[in-house]
Amino acid sequence: MCWPAEMPRVMTSVVRVSWIMRTVWRKAFRFASAGNYDLAMAERLPLNLETPIQYAKGVGPKRAAYLEALGIKTCGDLLSYYPRDYLQYAAESAIQDLKPGELGTARGLIVQTRLIPTRPRRFEALLEDLNGSTGGRCVLTWFNPWGIDKQIQPGVKVRVTGKVTSYSGRLQMVQPKYEVIGEGEEEDKKSARIEAVYAASADLPSPHIARLVMGNLEALLPHVGEWLPEAHLKERHLLGRQAATRLIHAPVAVKQGTTARRSLAYHEFLLHQTAVAIKRYHHRMGAPAIALRVDDEVDKRIRALLPFELTPAQNRVVETLKKDLGASRPMNRLLQGDVGSGKTVVALYAMLAAVATKAQTGQGHQGALMAPTEILAEQHYATITRLLKGKRVEIALLTGSLSARERGVITRRVAAGEIHLVVGTHALLSQNVQFKNLAVVVIDEQHKFGVEQRSVIRTKSAGGTTPHTLVMTATPIPRTLAMTAFGDLDVSVIDELPPGRHPVLTKMTNSGVRREVYEFVAQRLKAGEQAFIVVPAIDDGEMELRSVTSTQQELQSDHLKEFRVGLMHGRMDQEMRQQIMQRFREHQLDALVATTVIEVGVDVPNATVMVIEHAERFGLSQLHQLRGRVGRSDKKSYCLLVGDMATDNAAERLQAMVKHSSGFKIAEVDLQIRGTGEILGTNQSGQSDFHFADLLFDTQLLSLARRDAFNMIAADPRLLAPEHQILRHEVLKKFSSTITLADVG
Repeated sequence: MCWPAEMPRVMTSVVRVSWIMRTVWRKAFRFASAGNYDLAMAERLPLNLETPIQYAKGVGPKRAAYLEALGIKTCGDLLSYYPRDYLQYAAESAIQDLKPGELGTARGLIVQTRLIPTRPRRFEALLEDLNGSTGGRCVLTWFNPWGIDKQIQPGVKVRVTGKVTSYSGRLQMVQPKYEVIGEGEEEDKKSARIEAVYAASADLPSPHIARLVMGNLEALLPHVGEWLPEAHLKERHLLGRQAATRLIHAPVAVKQGTTARRSLAYHEFLLHQTAVAIKRYHHRMGAPAIALRVDDEVDKRIRALLPFELTPAQNRVVETLKKDLGASRPMNRLLQGDVGSGKTVVALYAMLAAVATKAQTGQGHQGALMAPTEILAEQHYATITRLLKGKRVEIALLTGSLSARERGVITRRVAAGEIHLVVGTHALLSQNVQFKNLAVVVIDEQHKFGVEQRSVIRTKSAGGTTPHTLVMTATPIPRTLAMTAFGDLDVSVIDELPPGRHPVLTKMTNSGVRREVYEFVAQRLKAGEQAFIVVPAIDDGEMELRSVTSTQQELQSDHLKEFRVGLMHGRMDQEMRQQIMQRFREHQLDALVATTVIEVGVDVPNATVMVIEHAERFGLSQLHQLRGRVGRSDKKSYCLLVGDMATDNAAERLQAMVKHSSGFKIAEVDLQIRGTGEILGTNQSGQSDFHFADLLFDTQLLSLARRDAFNMIAADPRLLAPEHQILRHEVLKKFSSTITLADVG
C-alpha cells in the first residue's frame, strides 16, 4: 500500500477515517478556491432564478464579485442581462470570393504586417488563403491597434469578419473582428452566426459573460414562468417568456433578437400595468366618495366668484372634473400644467364644488389643499383669499409655524365644519386634525411628499367616505412615465398659458461674461422690474461654488450698487424667509439673491429676470422650475444661465433649456438623461427598473400592455382564475410592498 507522505503510519482505524475525511474536504476547498467553485457546489445547491450568482455554473466567488459590479446578483439577473448589440458573422468563404460592399468572413494566414506611426496609428496585415493562392489576398487595417499588433504576426492563422471594400484594386477590411486559430483547431468552414455582445467590464469581457449565460441558460429556463396563453401572444405576434429569453441571448438571426426583446418588454409592461390596474380597481371599488353637486347652477355660482374667464384648457379640465366629482366613486386625478398655467384656479373650482354641496347637517362639505412648504401654502392661501374676498367662504391657513393656541382654534373649527377650505403643509397630517365633512383633497407639487404622507391626508374624513383627490404638479411628466408612475390616476393637462403670458427668453453664457450679464440686469431694474439671482451654495468654500452671502455682497457693492439687493436661503428660519419674500413682493427689494428655496410656488409678477449661477450644477427639471418664477405677467421676461460645461450631460441640459420652453418637451429630455427610476415605489429617479422595456421608444407596446392588463383586471379583479395564478404570484412578489402605496401617486 502506498501511504501519503503526510499521513501518520501508526493510527487507529477511527483516526485514519477522520484524517481521510478532513483531507478530502481540504482538497475540495482548494479545488473550489482554484476557480472550480461551481463544480464543487453543483451537487449541493440546485439552480433557480433566486440562486446567488456565485453558485451558477462557471462563476464562483471571484467572478461573482465582477458580476455583482455589473448589477448581476442572482441567476435571474443573469438571464435578464440582455445583450446590448449583436455581431453578425457571414458564412465563411474563400478570400477571392469576398465581395466588396458586403459583410464577409474568411480565414487565412498572415504573411506580412507593418505598423505605420501616423496619427492615428495604423496597423496593416496581409491575409493570404491557406492554399497560398495569389488571388486570395486581403489587406486588414486597424487604427489605434492597442495590442492587436502583438497577436497578429506573420505565420498566425486567423478568421476575420468585417465589411469588405476595394482599395487600389485589392480587397480590404477595416477594423475587422478576428479570431486566432490555434494549432490543431478544426478548420471546417463556419456557417453564418450571430454573437451576442454584452455591456462588460475590464474584469469580465463580453465573451466571458456570453459563455456564462449560455452555460446556465438551459438549466434556468424551466424556472421562467409563462404568464399568458399562447393564443393571446400569437395574436399580438409575441413570444412566450421562455422562448423570448432563449432567443434574446442566442438568436439565429438579428430579427429574432429584436422580436425577443419586444416580447420581453411587453411582459414587463404587462406585469407593471397589472399591478397598476389592481390598485386602480380596488381604490375605485373601496369606500365611496360624496357625490358633489356640480350642476349648471353651481357651475355658474363658482364662476361668478372668479374675477376672470377661464382659458379653454382650464375649461376642458373643469368639465372633466365635474364628471368625476358628481360620482360616488372617488376621483383620483393627476393635474399637470406648466408653471403659471393656472392649476390653482382649477383646484379651487373642485374645492368650491365641495362647499356648494350641503351635508345632512345643512353645512357645506370641506376642501383641503396641502402644499410642501410654508411659502407655497401661504401663497395659495393669499391667492384664494384674494379671489374669494367678501364671499361667504371660511378659509384657514394651518402650518407648523402657528402657535399651539392658534392651531388649537383652527383644528376645533375644522372638526366642527365651521371652516370650509383649509390650506396647509404637513401640519394637516397631524393626528389631532380631523375634518367633519372632507370631500375634496388637493395635493400640490405631489412629488415633494412621501408616498405615505400623501395617503394619510385621504383618511381625514369622518363618516367612512373617501375624499375626491386631485394631485397637481408643475413638473411635466412624459406620457409614458405618467402611464407607469401614475398609471392608476386619470390624467388631465393644462397645455396653454393664460392670455398675455409670453415664453421666457432663455440664454446660456459662461462665467467669463458675468459683468455683461449684470449690466443687463441693472437695465431691467432701472425700468422698474425685479430680478432673482439663484446660486447653489449658502457658504463660501462649498466645492468652489458662488455662495449667497458673497454674491449678495458683490452685487450690492459693485454691479447693482444703485439697487436694493436682498438674500434668502434655507438656513433662515421660516418667519425671516416670509418677511424677506413679502418685502420682495411689495418691491421693497429690487433683486433677491437666493438658493433653490424659491424653486416652487413663488409668485412675483413684477420679476422679469432670472439669473442662475453655476447653472450646470442644477438638474433640468429644477432649472425649468426656477425659470418659472419669472414670466408671470404680460412683461417680456428673461432667464440667463451662467455656467461652464463641465460634462456632456451639463451641456445637454442647458441646451435643452435654451431650445425648449415647453415643460413637457424638457421632461422628455430629462427622462433620456436621468432614467426612469423604480417607477411604482417611492424612488422617483435613477436607473430604470425595466430590463427590456424602454419608456421613450416602446410607447405603442406600453399602450397595448396597459389595455390588456386593465381588461384582465376588469374580468378578474383578484387574478383568481387558474390561468392567472403565475401572474398573480409575480405581481405579489414584485409589488407587495408598494401595491397599497402607489394609489396616491
